[in-house]
Formats: sequence, structure tokens, C-alpha cells
Amino acid sequence: MTELLFPPGLLLIFGALLMPLGITIRNALVFSLPVLCLFFIWSAPADYVVTMPFLGFELEPIKITTTGRLFATVFSLMALVGGIFAYKQASTLELSAAFVYAGSAIAVTLTGDLITLFIFWEVMAIGSTLVIWAARHDGAYRASIRYLMVHLFGGLLLMIGITGHIVETGSVSFEALSLNSISQYLILAGFLVNAGAPPLSAWIADAYPEASPSGSVFLSAFTTKTAVFTLLIAFPGTWLLIPIGIYMIFYGIIYALLENDMRRILAYSIVNQVGFMVTGIGLGTEMALNGAAAHAFVHIIYKALLLMSAGAVLYRTGKRRCTDLGGLFQTMPWTALLGIIGALAISSFPFTSGFVTKSMIAQSAADQHLIYVWFALAMPVSSFRGLCSSRKTQACDHLKRHAIC
Repeated sequence: MTELLFPPGLLLIFGALLMPLGITIRNALVFSLPVLCLFFIWSAPADYVVTMPFLGFELEPIKITTTGRLFATVFSLMALVGGIFAYKQASTLELSAAFVYAGSAIAVTLTGDLITLFIFWEVMAIGSTLVIWAARHDGAYRASIRYLMVHLFGGLLLMIGITGHIVETGSVSFEALSLNSISQYLILAGFLVNAGAPPLSAWIADAYPEASPSGSVFLSAFTTKTAVFTLLIAFPGTWLLIPIGIYMIFYGIIYALLENDMRRILAYSIVNQVGFMVTGIGLGTEMALNGAAAHAFVHIIYKALLLMSAGAVLYRTGKRRCTDLGGLFQTMPWTALLGIIGALAISSFPFTSGFVTKSMIAQSAADQHLIYVWFALAMPVSSFRGLCSSRKTQACDHLKRHAIC
């Protein structure tokens, strides 16, 4: 076991600052830093905590928990996989921003106090904005500004909430909160903005498709899942999250059904899938919380696979609209095969990871005799699948059908 002297996420953040020094250095850092970060994450002892004084408070910049290590692990894996997918065509700006973004998300999952969490939360917003901006076209510039405004608003809510909570309780610990004050409701609202909850669910579909193909892969992995992690720690069993999560499930499905842009379809489906996680957190049982954490883990993987497939199609054809595409299985068989694997997982096909994790959340609702929640969780996987299947678009239709159902 190794004692950590600094948050592992800082490896990626500091490494990102060295990437502009040269292509060789950049590529070496892209491949080595996530692996090194994983090593430190898993070499630290269980329940390891580092404390430091700050303005009369005892901060915990490093706190190793089971849930935090789970999220930090998949974030490190996505930094590696996303870097491999991006390093040949992505700009140095995009890769540097993506690693700042990933490192900040990892730091959030391994902290034990609200002040450190807020610092890395805001750094994460800056990194993700630059990932969008790095696409360098007018749509990306405008989308990055709108994205930044939404996240600055969420950060403001979070800062006010954290400040009020510290004044009221004298504690900076990042732990379960009981929603018994306005400041704690503001903290919840700040987390929910990053999760894509109503009424600000539209920012995901507005911003993510405007990034480069590789940038979209990075964006899908960190912001919403970091929000899921914070909700898991701070608000497990909060009843309010159940209707919010169900709203997100149906919002993502309905708008994806109306969409023709393959990357916007996948962006709307992120809202849908995070809705399952938020609902599971609201249910609050051990099975539901484990299901929400597991679903976040596997969703990062299969959503990245789907976005890489869509990115390959965009790179090869230059087209984003499903109705402009046809016969791609013949010319891009490996892309089609991998896309279908991701589509089966996101549609909860039996023997896939998505089937297991969604079943855990639905079973938790059944165990609590919440029949309306169970039906709400089941409907997107059954009735809407049939509706999707009836739409006879061209070759990209299989992506739409499975990506949202």
C-alpha cells in the first residue's frame, strides 16, 4: 500500500499543462498519466484520509472510500480510452482541457470536504468548456458560452449552499445531508444542474454534439457522473430525487424520438440514463444505491462506445443526420458491430451490463412496493422500444432505436 501525498487527479491536471511542450511529450502523457493515476488510486489503503488546516477548518483533500474509488477508477479508464481515441486527430488544446477535466472529476470523487470539492467542481467546468471550444467552429463557440453560463449558475448555487451550510453547522465534511435547511437545498440544486435535471436538462443536448467527435466522448463521461457521485454521497434516499429522475427518463426519450441528429440522440439519451441513476439514489436502499453506482460505471463505458461509433461515422462520412446515411454496415462493419454492442447494453438487452444495473434499480422499487416507480422505470424499456422500432429511417435507425430505449 502507498500513502498518497496529493490527490491523484492532480497528476492529470499538471500533466495537461505540459502537453503543449511537444507532440511526443503530449502523446507519452496521454498514455501514461491515466495508468499512473489508476496505480495511486488502487495502491492507497482503504479508508485512507489526508487532512490539512485551512482558515480554521480541517480539510480532507484525499479521502478514499469504496464509492469514490469506483468512480475514480472508471474516470481514469475513460481518460485513457478517450485519449487513445483522440490523440491522432484532437488538438493539443482539446487533450489538455480534457485531462484537466478528467483530473478534476477524479479529485472530486476522492475528497472528503465541501471546500476542496467546490474548487475542483469549478475547475471541471472550465476544462469541459474548453473541450467544447476546442472544436473551433461557430456552433462550438456559441454552445461553449451557453454551457459555461449554465455551469456558472450551478456553481453559484453550490457556493451559496456550501457557505450557508458551513455557517449553520460549522462543518465542511462532505457527507450525507438531511435537507433541513435552504442551504442544503441549494447544494442539492447545484449538484442537479450538473446532472442535467429539470428545468435545465437541455444543456447536454445543446453542448455535447457541438464538440469534436473525441470531445463528445470526454464530455459524456465526467460531468453528469460526477454529479451522480455527489448525490450518492450527500443525498441517498431523498424522496425528491425520484420524480426528478423519472422526469429525466421520459424527457430524454421523448426528445430523442423527435431528433434526427445521431449525436443529439445520444446526448438526449444521457439525460435518460442519468434519470435511472437519480431515481435509484432517491429510492435509497442498498440495492438501489449499488445499482445507481454500477449503472453510472457501465453507462460511461457503453456510452463512450456509442459516441466513438457515431464519431467514426461522422469522420468517415461528414454527415450527422440519420436520414442522410445508409448501408454503412457494408463499408464500416467493425464500427457497426461495436455500435450494436453498445446499443444492446444501453437498451438493457439480457446478459448485458445495462440489463443488470437497471434491473437492480427496478427491483428496489418493487421491493418497496412503489408500483408507480416500477412502471415508470419499465415503460422506457418496453413500450417506447416498440415505438422506436416502428420508425423506418435508414441505416442509422438501429442507433436511434437502441440508444434511447
